[in-house]
Amino acid sequence: MPSANDCDVAIIGGGHNGLVCACYLARAGLRVRVLERRDVIGGAAVTAEFHPGFRNSVASYTVSLLNPRIIADLRLAEHGLRVLERPMANLLPLPDGDCLRVGGGPDATRREVARFSERDARRLGDYQDMLERVADELRALVLETPPTPGAGVQSLSRALRLALRMGRWDRIRQRDVLELFSRSAGELLDHWFESDPIKAVYGFDAVVGNYQSPYAPGSAYVLLHHAFGEVNGKRGAWGHAVGGMGAITQAMAKEAERLGVVVETGVAATRVVVEGGAVRGVALADGRVVTSAAVAANVSPRMLYLDLVDETELEADFVARIRRFRCGSGSLRMNVALSELPRFRCLDNEGDAAPRELGAGIIMAPSLHYMDRAWMDARRDGYSREPIVE
Repeated sequence: MPSANDCDVAIIGGGHNGLVCACYLARAGLRVRVLERRDVIGGAAVTAEFHPGFRNSVASYTVSLLNPRIIADLRLAEHGLRVLERPMANLLPLPDGDCLRVGGGPDATRREVARFSERDARRLGDYQDMLERVADELRALVLETPPTPGAGVQSLSRALRLALRMGRWDRIRQRDVLELFSRSAGELLDHWFESDPIKAVYGFDAVVGNYQSPYAPGSAYVLLHHAFGEVNGKRGAWGHAVGGMGAITQAMAKEAERLGVVVETGVAATRVVVEGGAVRGVALADGRVVTSAAVAANVSPRMLYLDLVDETELEADFVARIRRFRCGSGSLRMNVALSELPRFRCLDNEGDAAPRELGAGIIMAPSLHYMDRAWMDARRDGYSREPIVE
């Protein structure tokens, strides 16, 4: 018998996570409606004209952690998505006019690192093997439903399978996992390497999007997190979506439409409707209520539980913990329209051809200690005293 609700699941927010959720629920046969406050879907993964004649990914900007199974299941390539691998992974300009280039193959990177430290060049392969061993385990686990305490026999079974899986790891892998989940990135990299440039390149992955010092406990996991993605089947690689990041969410929207998902834009959710302890739908700013048997939220936990759900419907301890939930950011995004390509003292900019390094990630932070000082400045004053090293 058909449900009297407007849909089976209402999803608040049309970012990439909300669209992925919508597609999988629709594939399972549920009626799904996505409610997006803005006039364009995509959340942080959008492409827009930020200056006349200039279009860009205005928020998120690069691709690696988009899981290949999602790309396949949602038929994103069939809907036009193409991702191009960076010609080089990273460029680190240095204050003395030199630079470190990372990418172009293991041998090329080793030769570059050897200019700063022969010892570091020799240890580079072992370090990357260590990261890859742990990353392999995370890739296998990332698509599994995690066990939920107190959620019954099924969750207990998941926990047991996870424990058995981890129990099969050899001792070296277990120790690597423990180290990466508990130590700081700075401590980890100081153990492996002696030269500042290579530590800065790898340490940047521990602080990008993460408002912490590279010497903060647990930051080694953030470094690892940025290592277990892939592009076009190449593990650890990063790339750019042709057409900008909005190409990803537009491809997702096409699959959602094919599956019968209803996507509404320009509608702001004001409240999750709860009656008798059960979710009944979502109230909108235009006065409507979209009724549903369940609600999924593609918004931050603080916004969901402190702004959209009545506090009286939640346990007091839970609300207190959500109020303590830290979700600050140390990121600033600025889109700039340039009259010509940027010039770096360390690159050959002669001729019409652009140096391939300009297609890499360009890191303006020459050492871990520079990043640590920048974080301390930002924590105290709101910004770094030396945001760019000349």
